[in-house]
Amino acid sequence: PTCCNSDFASVCCPENSACSQGCRDSLLGSCDCIPLRESRYNETDALYSLAFVAASQCTPEAGLNNTWACTACPASMPLQEVTVVQNEGHQALVGYDESRGAAVVALRGSLSLEDWIADLQSATMVDYPYCEGCQIGTGWLTACESLQPGVTEALVDIVSHHSDVDVEIVVTGHSLGGAMAPIFLAELANSEPSLYSAVSLPVYTFGQPRGGNAAYASWASEKFDLYRVVHHDDPVPHLPPPALGFVQMNTEVWYAESGTGLGSYEVCDGSGEDQQCSAGTLVSGDFTDHTTYLDHDFASVTRPASDCAPSCGRFPRRMGEEGASAMLPRVEIRGPPPAEMRELCKGTARGTKLVRVLGTSGLSTDL
Repeated sequence: PTCCNSDFASVCCPENSACSQGCRDSLLGSCDCIPLRESRYNETDALYSLAFVAASQCTPEAGLNNTWACTACPASMPLQEVTVVQNEGHQALVGYDESRGAAVVALRGSLSLEDWIADLQSATMVDYPYCEGCQIGTGWLTACESLQPGVTEALVDIVSHHSDVDVEIVVTGHSLGGAMAPIFLAELANSEPSLYSAVSLPVYTFGQPRGGNAAYASWASEKFDLYRVVHHDDPVPHLPPPALGFVQMNTEVWYAESGTGLGSYEVCDGSGEDQQCSAGTLVSGDFTDHTTYLDHDFASVTRPASDCAPSCGRFPRRMGEEGASAMLPRVEIRGPPPAEMRELCKGTARGTKLVRVLGTSGLSTDL
C-alpha cells in the first residue's frame, strides 16, 4: 500500500494518498509500510497511568495530598491515602484508587527537570548487582535508592489497610521516573516479592531515557513487561547517547506528532533501538514533545490555581489552550565534544532545531 504521513514533508507519497494502519514515513529516505505488531499495549491503561504521571508533577503544597486538589489531579480518579515521597530532589506519588482497588506509584524523578536534563551530559554508569555484566546510569540508581524505602513503606501500608481486597499495584513514571521504573521493580522483586507479584502488567512509562548498557537493556527487557511510550520528537529517549555506552530497552510504542488510537502509534520491535521508530529519526530540540503525551500536556500543572487559565483544574490541559506552554523550561546544555564526534544535523523534514549528540563529553544544544 501507498505510504504517507502528514506529520512530515512527503518525499515519496502522493498528496492526500491513503495509507494503511501502521504506515508512516521512516525518515530514512524511503517510505515504508510497517504493519502494527501484535502486543499487549492498551491505550486506555496507558492513559490511566499518564493521569497520575501528570498529577505527580505537582507538590503537596499545591494540593497533591488527600484533598486531591492539585491542578492536574484527575477528579474522576481521586486517590486516597496519598503519600508524596521526596528525597534528595526527587519525588514519587503513592496513593490508593478505591474504584479500581489499585495502589498507584507514579515516579516523577527530579523536581528540577532542567537540572536533570543538564546532568545527562556527564552521565556515567555503575555496576548493577541483579544481572551479570549489567551497568546502569549512576543518577538513575541514586534517585531510585532515595525514593524506594518511602515508596515501599507507603505500599505496605496501603496493602495492609485493604487486606480484604486483592490490591493491584500500578507503577508508572515519566522522564527520569521512567528510567527509575525497572530499577524500582527489580528492587521490589528482591525485597518485597509479595508486593511485586501484585504489580499490574504491562507497566507504562513515558519519555524514558536510556537506562544502562546493552546487558542491562537486554536483561530489563526480558524481565519486565514494560511499554516505553515515546512521543514523536521527544529528545529525552535518545539520551544519554550511545557514545557513552547507553542502550535503550524495549518495548517502544512510538506516537506520531498528534493523535491517539490505532494508526497514530507504532509498536516497535524488540531491539529497543528500532530504526523504524524514534531511534531512526534525527534528534529534535522540540522539548514540548517531552511534556505532551497522548495529546495531553502537563508542562504547567505545578502552577498555582489562581494563576491558571480557565481550563486549568482538570486533567489534562491540551496544547493550544491559553497558558498551556507558559511553563515550558528553557534548557541550555553545553560541553566541549571531541572533534571527531561533531555532527550537527542541519534540519528535519519539519525544519525543527536539533540537538547535537557529540560523543563522550556530552551534548550541546540551546532548546
